[in-house]
Amino acid sequence: MATIYDKIAEALKKIRKIQDLIAQGLAKPPEKEEAFRLAKEAMKLFTDDIFKRKAEKLNGRTIMTNQPKEGGFLSKESAKQLDDWVALLDEYLEKRKEHIDFSSEKTHIHSTLDGEDQHVYISEKGSEKHVHLILDHRGTRELIRVDQNDQAPQELIKSVRAELELKNGDTVQITKSGINFVEPQTPKPDVRAYAAQKDSYFLIEIYNNGDEDLEDFRVKANWTQPPPDGAQERFLESFNDTTDNLVMGRPRSLNMLAMGARIYANHVPSISIDKKIKITISCKGMKSGKTIERVFELETRDQYK
Repeated sequence: MATIYDKIAEALKKIRKIQDLIAQGLAKPPEKEEAFRLAKEAMKLFTDDIFKRKAEKLNGRTIMTNQPKEGGFLSKESAKQLDDWVALLDEYLEKRKEHIDFSSEKTHIHSTLDGEDQHVYISEKGSEKHVHLILDHRGTRELIRVDQNDQAPQELIKSVRAELELKNGDTVQITKSGINFVEPQTPKPDVRAYAAQKDSYFLIEIYNNGDEDLEDFRVKANWTQPPPDGAQERFLESFNDTTDNLVMGRPRSLNMLAMGARIYANHVPSISIDKKIKITISCKGMKSGKTIERVFELETRDQYK
C-alpha cells in the first residue's frame, strides 16, 4: 500500500517532468496547470503543522500565466514559477529521512531510513568504496536488494542472515545452509535523537529505544555560525522531562534513562548557517555494559541569512 511519502514522491516526479518540458519550451498551458494541481494535491497530504503553513502560503500566491508563444507553447521562463513548489515538496521528503552512523575499529556503517526503504552503506575504514544494501520494510517483508553501481557485496560481506521474529517470542534464523531457532541474546542498547519544540524552546528529544536502561551519557552538539566564529561545539548537560513546563521546570543532569523513556536536552543552539546541527550521543547499557555512540544530523529551527 502506497504511503503518503510514496504519493508525494510520485507527484513530484510528474511535476519535474512537466517543468523540464516547460524549460525546453515544449509545454502547453494545460500541462502547466496540471503541474500546479499535482503540487497542491500533494501538499494536502502534509502532516507537519509548519509544512502545512508553508503550503498555505504558497497556495495564496497568484500564478502568472504567460501568453503562449507561436504554436501554443509556453515560454521557457515559466518553468521558474514551479521552483518554490518543487523545493517545498523536496524539503518535506528529505525531512522524513533518518541518518544513523555506526563504527567499529575496522568498519563504518551509515544507515538512512527513507520511507519503507532503509539504505545501509558498509565500508572498511580508510576505504572510499562501500557496499550499498537496500532493506525493503513493507508490511511483514524484509527484502534485501543490492545497488549494483557500488562495490560488489561478496568483496566485503561473508554472509547475510534472515531472522524471523514470531509473535510467540521465538526467533528463527534462516541461512543458506539451514534453519534454526536463535537463543535469547543479551540486551541491545540503543538511543535516538529528534529535533523538537516545546513552550517556545528549541530542544533535542532523546529516546531510549533499546531493550535496557542506559547510563553514562555524553551529549554533544556541533553547528556552524557565521565568520569569524565558524564551527561550534557544546556538550549538553541540562535536561527536562517531557512533562515539564520548561518555563517553570528545573533542569537536571542525565544520569540514567530508563528503557522506553524520553527526555529533552536544553540549551540547544536553534540557528546555524546551513540549518543543520549534529548531535552525538555516547552512553552505556546498564545490563550489558555495552558502550554505544550514535550520530544524528538534525535541522535547526532557524537559519542565518
